[in-house]
Amino acid sequence: MRKEDWERIGRLKPEVKVNMAMDLTEAIVRVCAEGIEAQYPGISDEELIERVRERLEWSKRYQKRQTIQKVIPTCMKE
Repeated sequence: MRKEDWERIGRLKPEVKVNMAMDLTEAIVRVCAEGIEAQYPGISDEELIERVRERLEWSKRYQKRQTIQKVIPTCMKE
């Protein structure tokens, strides 16, 4: 995103930002679920929910690891 985009988002009311985050989260979960359903036709709702949770947890762990990998070299230079 461009700097101007971030500045424009920064000027939004907090409730608008929360609504945007909730809408994006819903879209991400929906896309994830549709991908799992494509991989596992006929999957039960319970199994689908569990697999979505697993994927989202994996994503959080992956992002955390990426952040740590970026920070550690910076800390080691000091």
